[in-house]
Amino acid sequence: MWHFLARNRQVAAMLAVLTAAALVVIFLATKGSGYRIVEQHDMESDDISERDDIFSTYNLPADDRFMASIGNGHVATNVFSDTVYMNGLYNGRKGESRRARIPAWSNIRLNSTLTHHPYRPVYSLDTKRGLFTVTVERERSTVTQRIYAHRYYTRAIVNQIEVVPKTHTDPNFIHHEIWITIKQMPGSHSNDIDFAPPTAEIIEGRASWRSCGKTRVSEDPEYQPMLVDVCAYWTSVPDHLVVPHHRPRVFTFVMTVDNDQDVARKEFVKVLQEDGNRLFKKHVEEWKKLYQDASMEIDGNLKLSKIVNGIWYYYLSSLPSRESYQPAERFFGLSPTGLARGGSLEDYEGHNFWDTEMWIFPTILLLYPDYAKKLLQYRLETAYVAANLAKITGNKGYRFPWESAYTGSEVTQPCCPEVAEFEQHISGCIAFAARQYLALTRDEDWLKHGGCSIVTNIADFWASRAVINYTTGLYDISNVMGPDEDHSNVTNSVFTNVVAGYSLYLAQYVACLCKSYYISKEPDRWADIAWSLALPYDEVLDYHPQFAGYKRGETIKQADAVLLGYPLQYPMNVSTRANDLSYYESVTRPNGPAMTWSMHAIGQLQVGDNLSAAQLFNRSYDAYVREPFKVWSELRRPAAGAANFLTGMGGALQALAFGFAGLAARLDRLHIAAPQLPPDATRFTIRGIKYLGASFTLDIKVAGTTLTVTSLDDAWPLTMFNGKYNITLVPGMTVTLKGPGPFVIRSVPWKDCHLPADIIGQNYLRPIGS
Repeated sequence: MWHFLARNRQVAAMLAVLTAAALVVIFLATKGSGYRIVEQHDMESDDISERDDIFSTYNLPADDRFMASIGNGHVATNVFSDTVYMNGLYNGRKGESRRARIPAWSNIRLNSTLTHHPYRPVYSLDTKRGLFTVTVERERSTVTQRIYAHRYYTRAIVNQIEVVPKTHTDPNFIHHEIWITIKQMPGSHSNDIDFAPPTAEIIEGRASWRSCGKTRVSEDPEYQPMLVDVCAYWTSVPDHLVVPHHRPRVFTFVMTVDNDQDVARKEFVKVLQEDGNRLFKKHVEEWKKLYQDASMEIDGNLKLSKIVNGIWYYYLSSLPSRESYQPAERFFGLSPTGLARGGSLEDYEGHNFWDTEMWIFPTILLLYPDYAKKLLQYRLETAYVAANLAKITGNKGYRFPWESAYTGSEVTQPCCPEVAEFEQHISGCIAFAARQYLALTRDEDWLKHGGCSIVTNIADFWASRAVINYTTGLYDISNVMGPDEDHSNVTNSVFTNVVAGYSLYLAQYVACLCKSYYISKEPDRWADIAWSLALPYDEVLDYHPQFAGYKRGETIKQADAVLLGYPLQYPMNVSTRANDLSYYESVTRPNGPAMTWSMHAIGQLQVGDNLSAAQLFNRSYDAYVREPFKVWSELRRPAAGAANFLTGMGGALQALAFGFAGLAARLDRLHIAAPQLPPDATRFTIRGIKYLGASFTLDIKVAGTTLTVTSLDDAWPLTMFNGKYNITLVPGMTVTLKGPGPFVIRSVPWKDCHLPADIIGQNYLRPIGS
């Protein structure tokens, strides 16, 4: 051994360092309470921008998973990665299905001579304009690379390199041409798509390439008998650019991709025909429209403001454009890590889970209801598959799979059959999302075009799952798993039973709304079952056991029973709510996902413990947001889990909108209760709150809170109870909200339909008319 170390001094030096480190650990472990071991993790790059909408750094993340991404809902990529993903493009059979990798022919890098000493490039993510930039200051020029997924030309990823010459101080200086060395780095061939060898073409005077192919494996032959076509075009990339010193120049490189070769080519041609600056301007204009429509703004807490802007950027870059050069294609939903990720199990493979409806959907619905409708549309388009799943598992109606992708069939990985078998609450979560959508929009067109069917068929599923227990006089739902995945195959999961009950009640209500054009058989039977669904409740300890037979003290993975108070808004005593929060906080894994603590924060606000709420809210994001580009991890440092975790982001946004801002949507009203500032903020403004076609701005300041009416829909006149009087709302009006409220906004009734009872656990006959 010693002879080996003598010959290998580097190894010896390393062993010496490790030995010293071990001695330090032993020393710290043997000292008293005056010493503590600080949690260690990789150093993250600093965000050097003082603006809340731009994140800038001199150093890219050491871990590529936390690199910024660009996207437009059709295509997306992690900046400087070798992979592009496209909406709805998957490869792999059933549980092996994942987003299909397209080589990143759009990945262009400035030569290392520009990005290393003596130059110090600045890398920036601009959340309001939807682009990533690299800026290098040189002696004779400023070089700026702009990378973006075009918001109008949605099949295109654009790289623009702008070179701006500098004036030399010496008038006798000979101005030579400026050379910029670049490199295209698309990565290796795709294992997911059988691309043909690239074919060269001259298009619009530009040397270009084309490659088309098909995915290699169908997700499910029953629902996808054919493989999926994909075709890409991209401009040829030279090894250097030459710029005369007397004027600036913009070089544009583009890649387009689509299932249809003609669409990809047409988009490619049109982009090449555009002036480079106008091309960029069109992209920025589309992003600007999104933020003119709605936004969340926080003053006084720059860190939190940046995080919120980052969340909305990552959400919107995975959602489709409202306007585009060519018609939008079918949208395949929003997975937990967005469109720029999904090629691996760690990134959830681009699949749709309950995360969409329960965590991501609510704040999108509040500000962008048209996008919420698109998320529900994915479920409508895969409902026939859910009908088959219910049938083959011995049930009726629609049973939606735990994970779904291209076809809507079950695509849970072979590793985890128990979640596919038992986490049936996803169907109830979809119905709950539909309920909230109807509460905020009263969209009859949606009901006519699939809404009535999906709501009533989900109710049929739960009716077939509920079995009467003649001992208790209640209906049981067995063989399920709630959100807490540490406990499977349980009976009467309290979360599952409440969302099932809500699904049944909603179907009774929707049957009335739809009765002129959709026939439902015995809708009151759904309400009868809901009324008598078992509700685990401990009268002595005044709390909700997570399921029948739950043993106090058992650790849980994440928020489960506490979700009754929010988002489900199930009626209960304040003492019960407080006990649920206190107990389950004490038994939840400390390394669980971020949204658990967001839900606890909302709960503490509801019971009036603002200090605990602030601490829990900070806990919900502080250890999960990775610098410098505000990319969320699924797990707290030093662990990571999934990157760009939209689910955790959704929990934080809900804490802001439905916790601190105090907003809550019911089937017959929108109310605001005890609006207050988030921790360390001096102002919190939510612009573009949508309710029944109206738009509001809620402005919370230290001095007080106001609600301004931006616009109204004449079909739904609104009144607001301000604590003393009912006020008729009109556009341009600003109402001061004095005191805690609640301040209730209502419209005229929606048809002559009774609101659902929305309570379960009753072992006597439901009163007629409830």
